[in-house]
Amino acid sequence: MPEPPPRLPSLVRSRLRHLCPEADHMSSHPSLVNAPAPFRVRAPEKGWAPEAPTGPPTYDPTNPQSGRALVEYHLHQLGLGEVRLTRDSGHGYRVARHVPPDGLGVCRARVLTEAAWPRGAELCVLVDWSPDPAVRREHNLSTLPDGAEEHWSDRIAATVDALGSLGYTVEPSRFRCSPRYYPSAELLVYRLFPSGAAVRRATAQPSWALSRPVPPNYAEPCWVYPDRPPSSMVEDVLREAGFPLSDAGGDCGWGSVTVCNITQTVWPPEADRCAWLTWRPAARYCCAGSGELLDGAQEHWQASLARLTQAVQDAGLYCRTRERIWGPPDGVAHFLVYRASAPLTETGRRDTHR
Repeated sequence: MPEPPPRLPSLVRSRLRHLCPEADHMSSHPSLVNAPAPFRVRAPEKGWAPEAPTGPPTYDPTNPQSGRALVEYHLHQLGLGEVRLTRDSGHGYRVARHVPPDGLGVCRARVLTEAAWPRGAELCVLVDWSPDPAVRREHNLSTLPDGAEEHWSDRIAATVDALGSLGYTVEPSRFRCSPRYYPSAELLVYRLFPSGAAVRRATAQPSWALSRPVPPNYAEPCWVYPDRPPSSMVEDVLREAGFPLSDAGGDCGWGSVTVCNITQTVWPPEADRCAWLTWRPAARYCCAGSGELLDGAQEHWQASLARLTQAVQDAGLYCRTRERIWGPPDGVAHFLVYRASAPLTETGRRDTHR
């Protein structure tokens, strides 16, 4: 008789039993990657068959989509992602549809700007979890279906444990975690460089500036005057400093900026407002995909980003970005710009990564 596969720790097994009945016999990371996905989907209609991925994608740190694809693959292996069903069209090609797991809700990975990655992370994505249709809240109703909150708490905990068994660090959103506020939950999923583990543990229990979600959500559908969206606050500062918004036209010598609101899941703990800023170089210094470093491009990047960060600091705001310095090969530079609930010390400015 062949030896049975190694068993997962008891806590993880108990969580995974919620996800699929086969989980008790699943092995840990190396074996699981090569095992068939433990699908539990609603019985497909006649002619439709599940299509499993052929193998794990290769992660390329320079390609953000590859990190999303890898996490999507593992979600599929765990039975937490959408199942791709295909059938013959009858006209010489195949058609496809996606079906969520039965009773578990469904997870989808999304690309996240490097400016919002935790310190020490080599890969990071946002995972969006949507509840099972049977316990979803209708947008036009104020009441929750029976069992909705228990479904959310059980499924989020089980998803954390399942992804954790594959070596990921998983942090459920402090704010986007309740059906009373949002239609879906978010989880920050990342993998640390070995040298980053100690840094992450040092800031694992932050003191949060806010105790409730900001708009828009079910309780507060929009910002109410005099409060404004974080993006508007940052746009005012940058206009004053001479940085045109990307839709303003023309070619400013300092480049242009785009400011968007970003999920509260990735706000620094001390922030009471936060926006995602993307800076683009002036048109004459854009590499246009050629990869060729244009004359003066490096100096343009250095001078413009220094002016941008100084303008933010002069307005009493703070910048957070990736640890590697942005440069012409990146094409654009990303920052989180935020307002802290209290002034930060010099050490706090350096350690604002979550």
